[in-house]
Amino acid sequence: MDGAHIVYSKGTQLTIYIDNRKGTLAALTTFLAKHGINVYGLTLADTEGHGYARLIVDDTEKARQLVEDSGELVAARSVLLVRAPNEPGELGRVLAALASRNVNIEYGYSSGGPGDEKGFVLVPSDMDEALRALEEFQG
Repeated sequence: MDGAHIVYSKGTQLTIYIDNRKGTLAALTTFLAKHGINVYGLTLADTEGHGYARLIVDDTEKARQLVEDSGELVAARSVLLVRAPNEPGELGRVLAALASRNVNIEYGYSSGGPGDEKGFVLVPSDMDEALRALEEFQG
């Protein structure tokens, strides 16, 4: 399959620093839902006693303001959002296109199940080059 079957865009990820204890993530996502925020993507990481949730949401600015106003520490970062067919080798083809433009992936996460497209959230070393690489890949 060629690159004509992927969809990509620049997006924004929120990183919210939270306590690493039972119920904290449930409280955060419930709080966002009560304000009409839909979570599209999520990854979690922990450190000693604390953790952070990285979220892709449907209204980044509203979510950022809500979390900040509630007193939690939140940061925003540009990310590359990619949807691709859920087929063997598709991720490799996308990553090879990025590598061909000397774009490193600092970190990323994905989701997808049988019959679904894969959704990737990637943090490239150079967003502009990453977008150019995928534009050429689509060519």
